[in-house]
Amino acid sequence: MRRTLRRDYHEQDLTEAGLRIFTNLDPRAQEFAEQTLDRELARLERTRKQKGAPLEGSVVVAAPQSADVIAVVGGRDAGYDGFDRALDAHRPIGSLVKPFIYLAALETGRYTPASVVQDAPVSIKLPDGKDWRPENFTHQTYGPVPLVRALAESLNLATVNLGMDIGLDAVARSITRFGLAAEPQKVPALLLGALDATPLEVAQLYVGLANGGFRADLRAVRGVISADGKPLKAFPVEVMPVAQPDAVYAVDRMLVEVMERGTGTPARAVLPAGFEVAGKSGTSSDLRDSWFAGFSGSNLAVVWIGYDDDRVTGLTGSQGALAIWSHLMAGLGGVSWNSPVPESLQEVSVDYPSGLRVRPGCPADPVSIVVALKTDLQWKPGCESSEEGLLDRAGKWLRSLGH
Repeated sequence: MRRTLRRDYHEQDLTEAGLRIFTNLDPRAQEFAEQTLDRELARLERTRKQKGAPLEGSVVVAAPQSADVIAVVGGRDAGYDGFDRALDAHRPIGSLVKPFIYLAALETGRYTPASVVQDAPVSIKLPDGKDWRPENFTHQTYGPVPLVRALAESLNLATVNLGMDIGLDAVARSITRFGLAAEPQKVPALLLGALDATPLEVAQLYVGLANGGFRADLRAVRGVISADGKPLKAFPVEVMPVAQPDAVYAVDRMLVEVMERGTGTPARAVLPAGFEVAGKSGTSSDLRDSWFAGFSGSNLAVVWIGYDDDRVTGLTGSQGALAIWSHLMAGLGGVSWNSPVPESLQEVSVDYPSGLRVRPGCPADPVSIVVALKTDLQWKPGCESSEEGLLDRAGKWLRSLGH
């Protein structure tokens, strides 16, 4: 808040002029975020028996529709007026970058959440002559997978193959337009989150996903009034469309599956039953940074965990930051993420492992996705709708007559 005001006022004015500052910060949310961060970091230290400097973290909470920042926690010592990790700690964001890659892919019109991409080994020649060979976290490969599964399970190889197909330029643009201060370096490692950002900057990126593809600059200050009651400065919300709403909605639906089937599933043990949220884990290389970012219909929260000296935490985003995020979202309450399906999209069920379309009741592993109206998806054999099955059998009979 003070940093926002320093753009327009001298420090002496802020402390001596009797200005009345109206902020968006919610004291209850602020206190709860501070307590949750400290409690869960202490628990992680006890369970992992970590020694040395304390594990640190930061939290940013915002209201997605208004872009109001309602809580900011810069570290375990919430009263410390110095280095604020939420605002000052630029750390690699890891897989938090992935939704913007999948968004860029959907916006090409060549991909849907059911489209199959290869989760297979990748070798890319770098300008210095070295070969870049990324791996999945499990050190396994999963072959052909639909986009919905690749994002839910945060598969690195599938994401790299997808990102290289649509191009690094498209990926960089996708991230930048959501509010990143400077365009990221267009290197293959960008596809796995070789991008430094603060928790506040991550919240700025994710608020555009949470509100349907509209960029609204986060704000902690609503207005300033002089000592004699005259309005001096207002900070209105400025909204700008930055992405195709249909594509953003499809990505958001896939981020819901992150929580239902993928790296965010541990949150279900903490969140209220039926409380739908969308989110994404992030882990930097060598397990140095643990991230989680996500949103409900009421709140967006970003959590970072790490050490100030950049030591290895040994925590993935799901093992560390997600625990804080889950307790935070459960305590803040609010409504589920339940945006209505845009009129240009339709809900369909596909087989989660393969991406093939299935009818209700088919012996498969169905997941609900959205695609454009009249999109022709391939059916899983034996799982066609009755109408599709009849047409398929008729086609086979007609073809047999031609032989």
